[in-house]
Amino acid sequence: MSNWIRAAEAAISRSAQPDPSVDVVSLESPPLFDSDGVRALLSPFLAGFMWAAMIFRELQAAQPFDPLALLLRLLALALTLRALVLLTGLARRLRLRLSYRRYALALTDEGLLYRSPAMDVALQREDILDVRERGHWRNKGGRRFADVYVVTHPRTGRSHLALPPVFERTPGVLAERLMRWLGPRDSATVGEVPQPDSQALASKLWEQVAAGETIPGVIKIPHGSAWLQRGPYASVLLGIAVLDGFVRLPAENQEQVGLTMPLVLVGALVIVPISWYLLTRAQLRPRLGLALVLAPSELLVRLRSGVQRAAWAQLAAAEIEVRAAWSILLGAHESRTLVLARKNAAEIRYHESFIGAPLEVVVALCEAYRKGAVELPPGHAT
Repeated sequence: MSNWIRAAEAAISRSAQPDPSVDVVSLESPPLFDSDGVRALLSPFLAGFMWAAMIFRELQAAQPFDPLALLLRLLALALTLRALVLLTGLARRLRLRLSYRRYALALTDEGLLYRSPAMDVALQREDILDVRERGHWRNKGGRRFADVYVVTHPRTGRSHLALPPVFERTPGVLAERLMRWLGPRDSATVGEVPQPDSQALASKLWEQVAAGETIPGVIKIPHGSAWLQRGPYASVLLGIAVLDGFVRLPAENQEQVGLTMPLVLVGALVIVPISWYLLTRAQLRPRLGLALVLAPSELLVRLRSGVQRAAWAQLAAAEIEVRAAWSILLGAHESRTLVLARKNAAEIRYHESFIGAPLEVVVALCEAYRKGAVELPPGHAT
């Protein structure tokens, strides 16, 4: 164990005389009720209000298949589902609030030591490529629940380290402090970006990385599972709302409807969601669980037509496009897309829900590769 790690551990645990070379970052209780927290807190009350409105309308109409009551039932189901999603996020905040004193972060001239209830992570300073805070810089004022990402070199075996909002007053303050501690990257450590090997098979590299093989200088960005949030929930909830009203109809009314209603319910509750899932899985299967592969000379993207190669020299910029969006599951939210602009070629666009790493991390890694900050170990070919 390195001396700087021992000194950082001693400073965190306060088991020895404080070492002036170790800077222990102060702990702050994470915020529970920022704008997202307040929305989560209010969500069950909005759902309850809609259920009450639905019941009131059914009592007025004296039958459960009233069109307005059906609409109110659909809205009540949507708000209930949204409340469950938001309350799950609020529960994570509460768990972090109860255990935040078990976290620690120490900075030394050689590296940083991060302690959480699950693990300790030590990163050498030279292995840290960048520090990014989640979200747009214009929205970083005030207390908010957001992670800070320490972007790391491939030789660490990870793409980044996520620091929860338990350090400093705000994530923005923590990110700024870490960037000052990291300092500008020494130009002597930045190498020349190698040219892609035109003879190498990009598909072979993709398959090697997907199989778990470790290749020097290569980082894999896994596929995300948030695409499940983009499912046909409107169809499913409409089917549930119609089914609820249908089963409570008198038997003679159900017979009058005949087979039309059961066929509609099967389509909304079974055929539509299963078809969407199978179609999406078929589109994702060729990617072998990976969204992107970053190599020292190029970026790889795999589509159904094959692997696309983009040399870093051809990459003009890596940006995050943010748009306002709305969905049954999430309500009003930000829709974020990774945009890789290329010189004399079409841009590459990847929605956040299909990427299993924070977009801020992917952008920082692309910039590091493009500038030659991710060098190959001596003796390894490009």
